[in-house]
Amino acid sequence: MLNRRYLRIKVLQTLYSFFQDDQKNMNIRERELLTSIDKIYELYIYLFLLLKEIRNSNERLTEERKKKRLPTAEDLKPNLKFLNNRVLMAIQNSTELAREKSARKIGWDAEEDGLIKKLFQTIVASPEYIKYMASEENSLEEDKQLIVTLYKKYISENDALKQHLTEKSLHWASDYMLANISLIKTVETIKDGAEVELMPLYKAEEDRDFMLELFRKTILEDTQNMALIGEKIANWEPERIASMDLLLMKMAITEVMNFSGIPVKVTLNEYIEISKLFSSPKSNTFINGILDAIVKDLRSQNKVVKVGRGLIE
Repeated sequence: MLNRRYLRIKVLQTLYSFFQDDQKNMNIRERELLTSIDKIYELYIYLFLLLKEIRNSNERLTEERKKKRLPTAEDLKPNLKFLNNRVLMAIQNSTELAREKSARKIGWDAEEDGLIKKLFQTIVASPEYIKYMASEENSLEEDKQLIVTLYKKYISENDALKQHLTEKSLHWASDYMLANISLIKTVETIKDGAEVELMPLYKAEEDRDFMLELFRKTILEDTQNMALIGEKIANWEPERIASMDLLLMKMAITEVMNFSGIPVKVTLNEYIEISKLFSSPKSNTFINGILDAIVKDLRSQNKVVKVGRGLIE
């Protein structure tokens, strides 16, 4: 679910808070980092539970119509195609999703029924839903396509939902897009007759260790990293260099020096790309030049050690 770039960005954000804080408590900030990561997965689960609640809303409405005083033929024999949608059934029956819901103590409560009903009403009025319900096709691919389309157009972009999620957790606002993408990817992997297989939080088991080690060592090696940078910016006025640029370079140096399995080129490219998101337009050129010079010096001193096929310097 979380790739290395996203983990680097989370570390960057946490380190920025750490260095701006006079107390500089590494343990507190590390816990905040882990919490922010876990909240991404919690949002991912919460959005799956929303789809489950939308189906439940449809099911309740269907039963209520049957109990009307003067039910119509359509009320008594409704079109159950949406209720039986294979994706929604896979979510409904998912033991893994139920386990995560219970463990995290999250879910949609009665106070949120209004939002769920409005989302369902929007879905029912959509041309995609109307076409789907009238179609005689009955396939997993059609079911997937409907849910993905409805989710992209009418759920993830719903302003009321976005506001609701922001109010539930400040963490969720910045990670909403990733959670949506992850949900859609998961839906696209659903097999006929199978339950939902949720993505793991980390793409690889070692990624959590990578994240924590990068965070800790960037702090612990701050003085020596700053010394390396200082040699290359002697002709620059310190106040002209953005603190974010300095932090990105410190992280890059830490990664080059401590992670023998990551090619130098990959590390440098990653931080150049991240700088385009979090720093000034010209920062990537500046950071690239400084890091190239530092890495050249480190290599000449045999301080850059890489192991593995294609990595030996």
